[in-house]
Amino acid sequence: MMKNHLFYKVFVVLLTLMQRRLAEGFLVRSYPAAKECSPPCTQMGLTPEVMIPAAIILGGGALWISGSEDRANQAKYKEWNAQSDALTAERARLAYIEPKEEWIQEELVPFDGGQDPDGPILIAANGVVYNVWKGRNFYGPGGEYAIFAGRDATRLLAKFRTEEEDEESLKKPLTVAERATLQGYVYTFREKYEVVGKLKGFDPKDTAFM
Repeated sequence: MMKNHLFYKVFVVLLTLMQRRLAEGFLVRSYPAAKECSPPCTQMGLTPEVMIPAAIILGGGALWISGSEDRANQAKYKEWNAQSDALTAERARLAYIEPKEEWIQEELVPFDGGQDPDGPILIAANGVVYNVWKGRNFYGPGGEYAIFAGRDATRLLAKFRTEEEDEESLKKPLTVAERATLQGYVYTFREKYEVVGKLKGFDPKDTAFM
């Protein structure tokens, strides 16, 4: 910033000098007897010794100031990106959980995001267990879909329910539309979140299309 400010001052000084010389050149053209131009000068009354260096300095100065601002912005963006990448890497480290072949439902309960605000959040959907820590704002405590965390959320996802099913509803099999809704969630989970295993005892017939 100091360099830009100093260069701006030099830029203004040179511009002022050129304006004065231009004014003098106008007088020389309009009133030849008013002033003799020595050494030989241009029609505007500016000597080559002044014109050429001034043009180079002014042009280069404008480019340097513009370019330095771009470089400063690029450096800021690079720093921000580096900080963001470091933060994401740290969050991933804290939320990591080692995958295993099978999980039982009781093992999912502690991983609802309530015991460790930076830890993993596990959701089982259609027989697959996902670590959805990247969606902590949605599935963590107080989130809109917190009810899905730390459990087998297959039926709730299929029915798009954010409250528990009653006994009568639990007895009914999923409809074709609900199974299709579930597949949409499964596709999203596979694209966004980490698979950490399968849910033991899950029967795929309960969610398969007839």
